[in-house]
Amino acid sequence: MITFLVLFVVLGLALLGAAVVLTRRRRGPSAAPAARTAGPGADRKVLDTVALGLQAVAEGRARSGRPLPDLHTVVHSGRRMTLQLAQADTAAPSPWTSDVSGKEWLLDPENLRRTGTGTGTGGDGPAHPYSLTVTLGLHRGDRVLVDLAQLPGTIALTGDDMEVLRLAQALISEIVSGPVGRLATVVLVGSATTPSVTDGVVTRSPRLRTAATREEALTHDENDKSDRNDGNGAMDRGKNADAAGTYGRRLFVVTAAQFRDERWADAPLRATDVLLVLGYITDAVWHLAVNTDGSLDTGRLGVPVDTHTARFAGPADL
Repeated sequence: MITFLVLFVVLGLALLGAAVVLTRRRRGPSAAPAARTAGPGADRKVLDTVALGLQAVAEGRARSGRPLPDLHTVVHSGRRMTLQLAQADTAAPSPWTSDVSGKEWLLDPENLRRTGTGTGTGGDGPAHPYSLTVTLGLHRGDRVLVDLAQLPGTIALTGDDMEVLRLAQALISEIVSGPVGRLATVVLVGSATTPSVTDGVVTRSPRLRTAATREEALTHDENDKSDRNDGNGAMDRGKNADAAGTYGRRLFVVTAAQFRDERWADAPLRATDVLLVLGYITDAVWHLAVNTDGSLDTGRLGVPVDTHTARFAGPADL
C-alpha cells in the first residue's frame, strides 16, 4: 500500500512537471526588456538637456581659447550624456569630463542644473554651433543624435516613400521647434513644399521657410545680426547676435527629382549648409536608409539606430 502511494505521488509530480514545461514552450521564450521610449513631454526635457550640454561646450571652449570639437554623435541615456568626438581631445570643459582616450566626453545631466550652466535657452544663454544636431532614433533605448552639419556633402534619405517622409518630417520638426536648433533655418524647396511634406511637420516656426526654386532658396539669409528671432519670440542681441551670424546653419530639403532637375549638385552652398534629399540619388555622399522594421541603416556614418525617430516621437513630445 505504501509503495503504491509513493508511486502515485512520483507519477503526479512527473505529470505536473511535464505540464509546466509544455506551458512554457507554448508561451515561447521570455520577452526581452522593451526599449526605453519617451512619453509625452519627455522628449522636450531631453532636448533641453542636450541644448544646455552643447552650450556648455561652446562656452567652456571659448573661455579657454580652444577651438570647438567636431561631434560624431550625441548619446543621451537618461542618466548620462555622451559626446563621441570625431577627433580625440582630452580638454573637456567643465562640467564635461573626458575618458582616457579623449574620444568621448561624459556628463551627468544633474551637473548642468546644479551649476546653472547654459541656462536661459530662450535667447539669453550662450549660443553653440551645433544647431543641426538632431535625433536619428534609438539604439538599445538610448537617444542617438547626429550633427548634420558635420556631414560634408549631400545626405539622401532612402527607403519606403512613406517612411522617408515620416522621418524627414520628424527631423524638420525637431530642428525648427526644439531648443537645440534655435540658430538653424530649414528651407523646403520646390516639390518639398507640397502638403505631403508640410502637413506632417508639427510646428509652424519662423525657422521653417519655403522656396519655389534653387535660386530663391539660396537667397534666404538667416544671419541678420541686427534683428534675429529665435522662434520663441526672443530677439538675439549683442554677443548672441554675433553668435547667430557665426553659428547660423541652413538645412535645405529637396526631393530627388528637384535635385536632378535644378542641378543641386552644383549649388554654391556654404561650408555650414546641409542638403537633405528625399529619395535615392547617385550623387549622395551619405545615405540613410529606412528599413521596414523601423531601424535605420546609416551606411558609412556607422551609427547604429534600432528605431528611427519618427517611430517613437510625436507632436506632444515637442
